[in-house]
Amino acid sequence: MYWRQWLQTLLSLAILLGILEMLLPSGELAKYAKLVLGLALMLAVLEPVTILLNLDIQSIDLSWQDGLSSEPDVEALAARVKLAAAAPFLMEEKVHLSAQLEGVLSGLEGVNAVWVEVSSAEEKSALISIFLDPFEADLAGSIGQIAASLLHVPVNQISVQRWAEKEVAYGRALE
Repeated sequence: MYWRQWLQTLLSLAILLGILEMLLPSGELAKYAKLVLGLALMLAVLEPVTILLNLDIQSIDLSWQDGLSSEPDVEALAARVKLAAAAPFLMEEKVHLSAQLEGVLSGLEGVNAVWVEVSSAEEKSALISIFLDPFEADLAGSIGQIAASLLHVPVNQISVQRWAEKEVAYGRALE
């Protein structure tokens, strides 16, 4: 068992036992219930000791030392949650958000023209497409970061492309 999981289990058990103790009726029954709850907490605290005292060395899980942990990628999960929270609001107000973001980005130094398109998550790989004139890699990276922070979406959902690709992507005439 990982020490983080053990600590999380221990803390959640302590909170749960505290709540259960407050809900217990007073009297003789409360004494026995508190004893049982205390024993459960003591067993949870002593669980790592039982692992260490076990003579079978094969049962000890040392995968945390490899660096190849089986724990989920927290950053990827956070990005998915962030996207799931922001996507409905983006879809509802995509015309206004596009216009506002275009206004903010067109005021940046080195940007002559900018066009923003908000698409649904099912349509494309990126939720927000930004077309720049002139396109420079450094400027595109910073514009992606700015847009992601303003819209509260992960950076991988922002696609910054050349102005000429706008016509190809959306079939519209260049302005």
